[in-house]
Parts: sequence; structure tokens; C-alpha cells
Amino acid sequence: MHRLSLARRLGTATLLAALVATTAACGSEDDKATDASSGDSASSQETQEAAQAGDLEELTADEFYPSVMSALQDAETMSFSITTGGDSGESDIAGVMRYDEDGVDMQAASDGEQAMEMVMLDQILYISGEGMGLPEGKKWVKVDMNDPDNPLAMLGKSTDPSAMFAAMEAPKKFELIGTEEVDGVATNHYNVVMDTAAYIKAMEMPAQMTSLMPKEIGMEMWLDAENRPVKFRQEVEIPSMTGSGEPTTSTTEGNYSDFGDDVEIEAPPADEVSDKGLGMG
Repeated sequence: MHRLSLARRLGTATLLAALVATTAACGSEDDKATDASSGDSASSQETQEAAQAGDLEELTADEFYPSVMSALQDAETMSFSITTGGDSGESDIAGVMRYDEDGVDMQAASDGEQAMEMVMLDQILYISGEGMGLPEGKKWVKVDMNDPDNPLAMLGKSTDPSAMFAAMEAPKKFELIGTEEVDGVATNHYNVVMDTAAYIKAMEMPAQMTSLMPKEIGMEMWLDAENRPVKFRQEVEIPSMTGSGEPTTSTTEGNYSDFGDDVEIEAPPADEVSDKGLGMG
């Protein structure tokens, strides 16, 4: 049971990291009002047409972080589908995200070896799936993302983009690979390489985790004419725990769409929720 619970914890961490690392919005800035007038609709249509026509502007390394964050904040919502694969198998996750001044809300479901449902709302994460170690009659485990005593508490930093993207603000390497079409949308294809030690420090993770990861973390991102991430891909090679074995490779690829659409994210019924599970006592 302990081994299964640990696998669930790591699987959840991987999925959430993949999600938030590429879609977090700046919650520390002032709110931006959304105007659904016909004028805004026309402007949005013009921007979309410009993107499809290939009207793209190349970003510099310094412009990349603030431009993507601003674009996501303006969008406020999106749909996503992400596939993560490696030596332990493949997992697909799909759902919706919403941003406001308090951070990120999310509703998603995954399949594969670690099939589960997840809801993140108001800094609380709810997880449902087989092998959660839940009390009888409960379907969801509740995780306070700001509880320092919770084994998943470090994921709470993922909703703070000022920490999450600190390493991306000053990447070690940055390049525009080229212009490509993704699902009918013209995009700029970038490669961004971050320093792992800076990433670990920014996320306030244990410093010893640096030795378990490569020295650099690279990410490819495809941005549309509004600098929104339409697609991302990340391949990470994890060194052997023993130091003598072969490294393992994990690949994560995701697509984003339906920017600005209305989404509904609700917490599960209170009588189905427990704060005990996932090996947390």
C-alpha cells in the first residue's frame, strides 16, 4: 500500500507540474476586466485571422516571460490535453483551467496507469482514483496546497508564477526554431532552457532534488500571434538513482485551445471528501 500511495503522489505531482509549468497566469498583478462587447469580439476575430495568416512577431529572451504571462492573463480560461510518457508507461490528461487574482483553478481527468480525476479550486486540490487509501465511503482526498506539513504542499508554489517562472525570466538558452502551423494556427516555435538549480530554488523544493534531475530543463513552446501557448513539448532525462544505471527519459507534450471560453469548475460534494489518503495518515 505504501508503494502504491507513493506512486500516486509522484504521478499527481508530475501531472500538475506539467499543467502549471506551461499555463500559470500572473495572479500578483491587478485584475483585468473582461469586455464581451461586439468590439472586443471583432478585435479577437481580427487577431485570430492575423495568426492564421502568419502575422507573428518574434520575441526576445527578455520579452518571452512577460509576454506569455500577459497573454494568458488576458485569456483567463483555456482547455488543455497533455500526454506524459516514459519508462513507466503513458498517461493522458485533459480538462479546463481558469485564472483569477487568487491563482489557478482546474478540473481535469487522466487515464493510463495512474487514472484519476482532479479539481483544484481556491488553493485546495481534490483527487479521486483507485488506490488512494481513502476511508470507506469517501471518493476524494483533499489537499491544502498551502499546508507546509502536507507532502504535496510544495505544489502550492506552482500557482505562484512569480516563483514558478523565475528561472524562465532569465533562461540559459533561448532561440526561435522557426514558424510552424499547429491545428491550423500559425505559431512561432521556441526552445527555452532553464537552469535546474534556479528552478528548484524558485519552487522552494529541497536542494537535494537537484542531484536527481539534469542540470538544465528544456522546453519547446509554440506561441500564436497573441503569444499564447498553443503547444508545448518537454523531454527530461532523469539520472540513475544509483549513479551507475541507465538514465530514464520522460516526455510531456500538450496542446491548448478554446481560450476565453466559459468554464465551470466545482468542488466535489463535501460528504465524499476526506483529508486522509495518498499515504498521508
